[in-house]
Amino acid sequence: MIAKTLVAGFTALGLLLSPVVASAAPAVKAKPTTLELDAGGAKVKLKKGNQLQIKGKLGAQGGERQLTLGLDVFAQVRVGASVWSNIYTRNCQPNSTFTAKLTIDASADLRLYFPGTSVYATATSNIVGVVVI
Repeated sequence: MIAKTLVAGFTALGLLLSPVVASAAPAVKAKPTTLELDAGGAKVKLKKGNQLQIKGKLGAQGGERQLTLGLDVFAQVRVGASVWSNIYTRNCQPNSTFTAKLTIDASADLRLYFPGTSVYATATSNIVGVVVI
């Protein structure tokens, strides 16, 4: 009984210590993307209750559109040292521009974020400071 237990223990230990051979499929590299935010400057003032008009551009290397479906781009804000929070989602095509009107109730940093896909890489835009007065 003790011999069977020892053999089973050594076998399990051998399986844990033996090298694992895995064959991974070659990774497909996502195309580099760019994301631009134009809100009228690096720092903009906004009257409380007014909407901020922004322009965004999602660019992909090569200039060609490989998807017929749109891609989601998120407008995000961060107040102080907090985390980025989604406030708006826009569907757009690669290598195209879009406009949006955002309501921002408190002074914050604003950026655009694209989470990426298997074809297009993740991208974040420049950050714009929004001061609500």
